[in-house]
Amino acid sequence: MSSAHSNRPVILLKVPSSDDLYGSAMRRHNLDPIYIAPSQFVFKNLKQLQMKLQEPHKYAGIIFASPRCVQAVNEALEKAPLPNCWRSLNNYSLGKSTHSLVWNTLQRLSTMGDYTVNAHNLCDLIVETFGPKRELPLLIPCGNGVGHTLRLRLVAQGFRVDVCEVYENQSHPEFNNQMRHALKLKRMETIVFFGPSSVRSSQEFFESYKVSVKDRKLIAVGDATRKAMEDAGLQVNAVVEATNVDKLIKTIVT
Repeated sequence: MSSAHSNRPVILLKVPSSDDLYGSAMRRHNLDPIYIAPSQFVFKNLKQLQMKLQEPHKYAGIIFASPRCVQAVNEALEKAPLPNCWRSLNNYSLGKSTHSLVWNTLQRLSTMGDYTVNAHNLCDLIVETFGPKRELPLLIPCGNGVGHTLRLRLVAQGFRVDVCEVYENQSHPEFNNQMRHALKLKRMETIVFFGPSSVRSSQEFFESYKVSVKDRKLIAVGDATRKAMEDAGLQVNAVVEATNVDKLIKTIVT
């Protein structure tokens, strides 16, 4: 987690992924991204989800609200194929990465929503494309803190939903030590928050270690993160969308 002397360090509160958009782009702009995982997740209720997945005739479709939801479905299936009848239903995914993971993991299951960036966008898309018949529920496998906004908006629009909580976030055991180390680095001016779980873990850390971040630039990735920061009493210096790496870099360097 060392920082190059020529580059300005930036804390990214996320786990780096194989298709990470941020690292190489930041280094080209003399930034040194320091990834700190704020939380880890554990699956639960997979047997319950497995039973639901075996009964596609009871549903109007399935909504994948995050990549973790896709992984949970794959785990619940125990590597078996998703029943074929799901293919003819109304299936949705939130964002490009979730859409791609569904396609690659669940035998090229087609979903709508790859260009949506938040729950509000996805709900609007579902309203536009679903059709008038809403007798059967949409299955929403989700995590704690994920899918709440989507569920409320869909119910308000007259949809039936079956929410199955299949994973939960827990603070990462190394988070506090890594944050303490990173905040000691010279020129560490910026913290980028990815998701409400990064806000929860950080707020607990700031309170436990009496850390003030008033002199640092705090950036929220996505509206859900911004709201979580505001609810936690943290200042929000800027909000960017997850796919807009150029805007994030410009926000950091200006």
